[in-house]
Amino acid sequence: METGAGPHPLRLLVCLTPLCLALLLGPGRPGTAEEVILLDSKASQAELGWTSLPSNGWEEISGVDEHDRPIRTYQVCNVLEPNQDNWLQTGWISRGRGQRIFVELQFTLRDCSSIPGASGTCKETFNVYYLETEVDLGHGRLGPGSRPRKIDTIAADESFTQGDLGERKMKLNTEVREIGPLSRRGFHLAFQDVGACVALVSVRVYYKQCRATVRGLAVFPATAAESAFSTLVEVTGTCVEHSEGEPGSPPRMHCGADGEWLVPLGRCSCSAGFQERGDTCEACPPGFYKVSSRRPLCSPCPEHSRALENASTFCVCQDSYARSPSDPPSASCTRPPSAPRDLQYSLSRSPLALRLRWLPPADSGGRSDVTYSLLCLRCGREGPAGARYTVRVAALNGVSGPAAAAGATYAQVTVSTGPGGKAAQRAGDHAPTPDTRQLGQARSPNTQRLSRCGDRFYKVSSRRPLCSPCPEHSRALENASTFCVCQDSYARSPSDPPSASCTRPPSAPRDLQYSLSRSPLALRLRWLPPADSGGRSDVTYSLLCLRCGRE
Repeated sequence: METGAGPHPLRLLVCLTPLCLALLLGPGRPGTAEEVILLDSKASQAELGWTSLPSNGWEEISGVDEHDRPIRTYQVCNVLEPNQDNWLQTGWISRGRGQRIFVELQFTLRDCSSIPGASGTCKETFNVYYLETEVDLGHGRLGPGSRPRKIDTIAADESFTQGDLGERKMKLNTEVREIGPLSRRGFHLAFQDVGACVALVSVRVYYKQCRATVRGLAVFPATAAESAFSTLVEVTGTCVEHSEGEPGSPPRMHCGADGEWLVPLGRCSCSAGFQERGDTCEACPPGFYKVSSRRPLCSPCPEHSRALENASTFCVCQDSYARSPSDPPSASCTRPPSAPRDLQYSLSRSPLALRLRWLPPADSGGRSDVTYSLLCLRCGREGPAGARYTVRVAALNGVSGPAAAAGATYAQVTVSTGPGGKAAQRAGDHAPTPDTRQLGQARSPNTQRLSRCGDRFYKVSSRRPLCSPCPEHSRALENASTFCVCQDSYARSPSDPPSASCTRPPSAPRDLQYSLSRSPLALRLRWLPPADSGGRSDVTYSLLCLRCGRE
């Protein structure tokens, strides 16, 4: 057999290998871990240009893959010559973020027993090495003198024969090896032939990473797996837009060595005004609201309220409806009650006393906390025929407000204390008069006794033997007062007894300061109590946030 200038006959046999690639190469590799490709020889349509030493060793040839796309492969088949030492060195491969690198080889190998005269020199294995470097070594020889590290000796699971060539059947072998942990910026691969008839169909180099994902409304970036199987990389997620995590406990996951996410801890929740939809937070539509991140979904606005914009955190009450300061945002809006019904009285003259009775209002305003306010108006001075009084009974509830008694709808009776006095009784919607006075509150049914007291004194009940001086910031407008009216700019709360001093609203909070954090977005406010509490200890605070234009 001649081995002159022409191609070696055994090399011609190996050149047939690319013709069968369509039968050999399968579909893409399954798996959930993400592979970051560092080198894929099949992806190059131009010459690979790897270094082959000596020059009559490894040879680069062209072929086509299963999609008839051109690919580049390397082959060597010097099986009749002893003491072969043929090296093939790849270009420099940057390792990126990978520490544990995978090398996948696809190759065909000729059965030595099918080659006549090669029994003493033919081999059925080849060696794979790598050498870590900071820079490209260029085309220098990568042999034992350069201290490469051996990865493995590669043998074929299936080798082909002369008969397989005749039937156009090749047996493709796939082997995967690992290298690492790596510490330098990159490396070279090298393949050593010691006398085999082998064709490298594909060389693919990659590392595994946990792919970027969203879990529990938290974004986790792509994370390279560690080199040790027992090592988990803890990764802190970032909450998606319009969501927030638990303070001090951000969402976390762990990236395993095989590129799979493990051990999820914590999650994010959609902020107020937003609800979860898949992996995002969407704004509550008009007519819906969400008051807190602790609630998963937007809720329809309560009865008699509305939300006109997207991302509402509360619903405003419709006209003529309101909420009490103690009502939660989920409470329906209500309104003040109508007037008490069927107001009746009985008058006794010894001692002089007036008893009142009434039925609850026909419309409670949608609330159960109905109370009553009594107003007594004296009509002129007392004469021989006695005195005339107009008594008004108004119904109040939690949304009537502290100054609502004067403007509430009421029922009234007019009583004469003289002999044979008669009463004129009316009920319904009545406008207030300038000299009305608030007597205090009593639960229905109610009995209120009236007695004569001197100026600046009052007596609210027959259970008290003596008249009492008017409380601070209040006055009695005339004799026989059963209550003291508050001075201008002062008032009583509906829960205050008639004996309570009149008070006024507090001044503004002092020294308002803020701090703004952006991850997560949060606004913190601080202030000092008002300089003037209005004479009360039940000071609370109301916060109103107004958006200035669009975001």
